[in-house]
Amino acid sequence: MAESKYEKYVLRGAETTIPIFPPRVVMSIGFDEKYMEKLGKMDMNFNFVGVIRPHVLADPPHVHNCDEYLFFMPSDHENWPDLGGEAEIAMGEEWEKHTITTAAIICLPAGVQHAPIFIKKVDKPFFFGHCLLADSYGSSQFDAL
Repeated sequence: MAESKYEKYVLRGAETTIPIFPPRVVMSIGFDEKYMEKLGKMDMNFNFVGVIRPHVLADPPHVHNCDEYLFFMPSDHENWPDLGGEAEIAMGEEWEKHTITTAAIICLPAGVQHAPIFIKKVDKPFFFGHCLLADSYGSSQFDAL
């Protein structure tokens, strides 16, 4: 392939670096610190994974010092917006629970407490992702009790 002025902006084979233990998710796509070595620092960190079985996402209750967006996306376009499963997340100081069964985006302003995210049911694989407006995933964890 000929040298290209903009090829450096195309991240081929991008993978997430989140730890995967017995398969509950399949790798999908992500952007984190390792790609910033190529592009330079950017204020964004994201990953998307294919969810294949119930589990609890790894993060304990926490807050971030910047906005975060969570995405729940069906893989079955013929039954849109049905998620193909059920997830639950608690948010805020009151730990208000929200059940997700359709395509959804959760917008978490900086400082809003959230997590864990329970993937309670998977009838069909679906996608979960997050986008954090910072160059790394860091969070400020706290005692939720």
